Amino acid sequence: MQVDLHLHTTASDGVLSPAELVKLAARQGVRVMAITDHDSTEGLAEGFAAARRHAGLRLIPGIELNTEGPDGEIHILGYFLRYRAPAFPETLVSLRASR
Repeated sequence: MQVDLHLHTTASDGVLSPAELVKLAARQGVRVMAITDHDSTEGLAEGFAAARRHAGLRLIPGIELNTEGPDGEIHILGYFLRYRAPAFPETLVSLRASR
């Protein structure tokens, strides 16, 4: 089973839209994928809409949070987000503004 749990779209620094990324993954035989854009869940709705058109492909809602540690930048991957919860986008806005 092909799995890719760290993918970016044009919602952050990727070159493919969420729909294009899902289509490419399905064409390449990926069965489980996660969209993990930097500090953004903006591409997830489009990604899920595209994934519904590809039987056998499971899309996991994810994010890559960026922060600073004592030795430099840290990237933290999160999966199975409740990205539609009203507080979640507000929290991301606060996180981005704090940098």
